[in-house]
Amino acid sequence: MASLGKAEGNSAFSAWVKSMKSIPRLLLSLALASLAASPAPALASIALTPERANHTATLLTSGKVLIAGGANESGNLNSVLLYDPTTTSLTPTGSLTSARSDHAASLLTDGRVLLTGGDMSDGLLLKSAELYNPATGLCTQLSKPMKIARNKHTSTLLPDGHVLIEGGKSADLYDPTTQLFTQIASKPVNRQSHAALLLPDGTVLITGGYTGKLASPTAEIYNPATQTFTLLANRMVLSRANHTMTLLTNGKVLIAGGFTGTSPQADVEIYDPVQKTFTATTPMLFNRSNHRAILLADGRVLVIGGTTLESGFLNVNEVYDPNTQVWSIHSTMSENRTGHSATLVSTGSIFVAGGVIGNETLQSAEILDPVSHAFTPVGNMTVGRNQHTDTLLPDGTVLLAGGSLDADYLNSAEVFDPTTNAFAAVGSMSVARKSHTATLLQNNLVLITGGKTATADSKTAELYNPTTASFTLTNPMNVSRSLHTATLLNDGRVVVVAGRHGGKPTPTAELFSPITNTFTLTGSMNLQRKRHRASLLLDGTVLVTGGAALSIDEQPDDGTPTAERYNETTGLFTSVQNMHSGRTEHESTLLPDGTVLVTGGITLPVPTDLYQPASQSFSTVGLLVQPRIRHTALLLTNPAWGSLVGKVLLIGGSDVGSTVFGGLQAALDSVEIYDPATGQFSLFGTMTAARQNHTASLLSDGRILICGGVSRPFVSGTGELVTP
Repeated sequence: MASLGKAEGNSAFSAWVKSMKSIPRLLLSLALASLAASPAPALASIALTPERANHTATLLTSGKVLIAGGANESGNLNSVLLYDPTTTSLTPTGSLTSARSDHAASLLTDGRVLLTGGDMSDGLLLKSAELYNPATGLCTQLSKPMKIARNKHTSTLLPDGHVLIEGGKSADLYDPTTQLFTQIASKPVNRQSHAALLLPDGTVLITGGYTGKLASPTAEIYNPATQTFTLLANRMVLSRANHTMTLLTNGKVLIAGGFTGTSPQADVEIYDPVQKTFTATTPMLFNRSNHRAILLADGRVLVIGGTTLESGFLNVNEVYDPNTQVWSIHSTMSENRTGHSATLVSTGSIFVAGGVIGNETLQSAEILDPVSHAFTPVGNMTVGRNQHTDTLLPDGTVLLAGGSLDADYLNSAEVFDPTTNAFAAVGSMSVARKSHTATLLQNNLVLITGGKTATADSKTAELYNPTTASFTLTNPMNVSRSLHTATLLNDGRVVVVAGRHGGKPTPTAELFSPITNTFTLTGSMNLQRKRHRASLLLDGTVLVTGGAALSIDEQPDDGTPTAERYNETTGLFTSVQNMHSGRTEHESTLLPDGTVLVTGGITLPVPTDLYQPASQSFSTVGLLVQPRIRHTALLLTNPAWGSLVGKVLLIGGSDVGSTVFGGLQAALDSVEIYDPATGQFSLFGTMTAARQNHTASLLSDGRILICGGVSRPFVSGTGELVTP
C-alpha cells in the first residue's frame, strides 16, 4: 500500500479520498466481524501493481479481465493489466494513450474494449477515447474524440453494437464501424455518478446520480430505435448517486444503496420495466455507496464492499435473495475497500481489485467464491461401482444396480434411503453387467436391459420389483447391446436404441411392451451409433444425438454431429439438422420450454448445442466452464431449489485430451450450472471426490445424491449429497 503522505498526488483523487473521514481499520473490522456471523472468507489475495482505485474492469471474450487506468497517490494511471482466472495472475499489457480515472469501458462485439473520458490531472476532464485490442495487447487513441469532456459517466453496449455514452449535458452514440461519436439530438438529464442498465427490450434505464450537487431521484429511458431520452413519470423511492443496478432473472431491476445528501443508504428498491414503477423492498444490512453488485448463477445478488456511515469502508459482503426478499451476510474480504472493481469470471469466482481504505490506495486484489452449496459425504455404498445405473423409485429411495469394480462385473444392487442417508443391499440381478440401462416403468417396476458382461454384449433383460426387492428375468431383446439408450414413451412402452453389438455399433432399435413383457424390432436408425444420448420431447418423439459410429472400441472417435428423431406412431427415425460439433459420451437434457441442451463429449471447447424442436435444428449457447465428458446432467425441478428451478447442473465427468483413462484425463470434481435465461454456464461448486461414469439422482426432497464412478484412478464406493 502507498500512503497519501508520499506525494501530493492527483488533486481530484486526493480530494475524494480526504472527503472519506476514515475511522480506525481495526475498530471497523472488529465491529463488522461481530455482525458477520462467520461469513465465508475470500479465497486468495493477489498483489495489484501499481495500486489503483476508480479504474475499469472489463471481462474479455477470452475470459481474462482487463484492468485499465485508475488513480493512486502518484496521480492518474495509464497502466493496463490482464487478470487470468485460470492462473490467478496479473500481468501488464500495453498502456493507455492517456492516463485516466473515473472513465468508462465497454466490451464491443468484436472483442475490443472502448475506453472513454475520465479525469486527467489538475481536475481537467478528458474528451478522448481509445480502443484496447486483445489480439495485440495495445491501446490506440481514436482520431475523433467525444463531443464533450466527461467523467463519472456510463457506457452501455446496445443490441446493434453501438455504445451509448451518457453523463453530462449531452449524450454520444459511438459507432464501432466508423469509430465516430455522434451527439444524440435528444437531451438527457445532466447527471454524473448515476447508473445505466440495458433492459431485456433493448432500451436503457438510467437512474439517479448527481444533478448539480444533489443526488437525484429521477429516472429516464433511452430508446435506441428513436434515439430519444424519456423522463419517467415515476421517481425512485430514494434519491441516489454512486448506487448499483442489477438485472434480476425475472426481468426486474434491483437498485441498491448509494449516497443521499451526505450519507450512504441501505435502502433498496425494485424497478418493474412493464409497469415503469419503483417499489421499496428489504433494505440491506449495511449502508453502502460506491459498492459493486454481481448477479450470481442462482439468481441472487451479491453486494461487495463500499463506503458506509461515518465514512467507514466495508469488507463484509451481503447477498439478496429475490424469492424471499431477504439480505444475509455472504463473505468477508481480506481488505475493507471502496472505489474497487468486481468481475464475475468464467470459473464462477469473483475478482475484486483495488480501491481505497482510509487514506491509502489498496495494492491488493482478491478472489471471492460465491458458491454456497456444500457437498456432504454420506456413508459408503455396499460396493464401489462404475458404469452402473440409478433409478429414483416411487417411495423416494434410489436403486443402484450393476456396474463394475475394477475388472469385476457386478450383479449386486443396493438402495439408498434418504430418510437415513444409508445404503442397503437388495436382491442381485440374474446377470452381472455394466453399461446397461434401467428404466422406471409406469407400473413401478424397473426394466434392466443389455449391457456388457464378462464375455459379450448381452440381450438379456430383467425386471426389478421394489415391493419384493427382487430381480426376475423377462423375455430377451432381439439384439444384444450395450452403451445404448432406453426411453420411456408416453404410452408406457420403452424404445431401446442402437448401442454396441459384438464390438461395433448397431443401428437397430426395438420396443418393450410392459403388457406382454416382450421386445419387438422397430425401424432402424439412419446411422449406427453407441455412447449416444436420447431425450423424450414434449410431442412424444425421441431425439437421439451424437455417439460413436466407428466399429472398433479402441479407435479414437470424437463422435458424430448427426442427430435423428424417432416417431413412435410410425416407428421410423428421421434425420434432423446436424449439431455444430461431433459428440460422444455427452449429455442431453430436456428443458422446460421443450428445447434440449446437449453438453460436453468433445475434444475441444466449443459452444454448447441447443435443439429447437419447432425448426428441428440446433443453435449454439455458451461454452462450458470446463470441457467435460462422462458427466451427468440434472434439470433442477424440485421447488426446494427456489430461483434455480429450470436450470441444469453438470456434475463431474472427465476432461479430454490425454492418454490417461483411455484417452481421457483424470476425473473432475467440479460442478457447473447452466442458466437457460442467459445461455451461459458458471461454476456451481466442488464435490468431495472427483468422479466420472458416476450417477446423480434428484431426490424427492430436492437433494441430489451422487454415487460411485472412477475417482483418480480407482473405482469409488463413496456417495455424497448436495442440498438446495
